[in-house]
Amino acid sequence: MAKPVVTEADVRWAHRFLHLTTPYDAMPPVLRAAVASAAAALAPRLRRRSASPAVDLKRRAAGDRDD
Repeated sequence: MAKPVVTEADVRWAHRFLHLTTPYDAMPPVLRAAVASAAAALAPRLRRRSASPAVDLKRRAAGDRDD
């Protein structure tokens, strides 16, 4: 199984998601590695969330389902 590519944005998202009290820029290398590992584990969840198309609820409520 291939490891997902983890970007800096993914690591920052994982830092916010984990609600860490240590500022992102002041993280020690060990904590940064742990957050990067968490980001790699959560990457499919992040990708699935960001890849979902936006739904226009006003159009759906009006009965317009021509997507």
